[in-house]
Amino acid sequence: MLLALDIGNTNIVAGVSDEGVWKYQWRIQSDDSKTADEYGVLLQNLFTAEGLSYKKFDRIIIGSVVPQLTEVISEVFRRRAQTEAVVLNSTLDTGVKITTTSPKAVGADLIAGVAGACEMFEDDCIVVDFGTATTLVAVKKPGELVGGAICAGLKVTIDALVGKAAQLSQIPLVPPPNVIGKNTQESMQSGLVLGHLCMVEGLIDRMKEQLDSPTVKVVATGGFSEKIGPYTDYFDTIDPMLTLDGLRIIMDRQE
Repeated sequence: MLLALDIGNTNIVAGVSDEGVWKYQWRIQSDDSKTADEYGVLLQNLFTAEGLSYKKFDRIIIGSVVPQLTEVISEVFRRRAQTEAVVLNSTLDTGVKITTTSPKAVGADLIAGVAGACEMFEDDCIVVDFGTATTLVAVKKPGELVGGAICAGLKVTIDALVGKAAQLSQIPLVPPPNVIGKNTQESMQSGLVLGHLCMVEGLIDRMKEQLDSPTVKVVATGGFSEKIGPYTDYFDTIDPMLTLDGLRIIMDRQE
């Protein structure tokens, strides 16, 4: 049984896979002030609720963009699990060839997303991850990560726009009836949701042009993908499990 953890700046997403099928998934808040003891108990409670335990996992892999939490969570498994966690980094055999100018600076989440997308499409593709940041990664088959774009994420944009105005922060993240909003809420929905999608669509168009491939596929993933992805036809598929799938695929390569 495999346990995969995607540690991001906002959330830690953990999933349990058995024979290639995701059985359980949890999303908890990232908090680099918590100790290994605290995370150990937190994870134990989640596992216990599903009849699981640390000893059930014979494979564990961590993809993290928060170095401090990488060590804390790794320590949890060193103490409690029957196997040490594999940590995704630039030296691991991932099946992804990184041809950016600074390969070691590419985040583990992006590498895992590319691994998942390459298995899904087996073609040139663009991975759009709606997380703390909204990232777009361009991939040439059979698995060459050539570069991408990093934008302020939707939640970061909302927080910057509304500040401490709690009432405004409760605006539903859906498009308004018309792009020209008739009130404050509709105007903010237009700018936040439609504006964010316009930015992403524009970057996709330019990346497709640079990739110069007639069959480029586009996949959306990340915490906000299911909220706003359906409001554009630019995505061939929306897969919130893509990063975890990529971690599973990379773990399979280690055996």
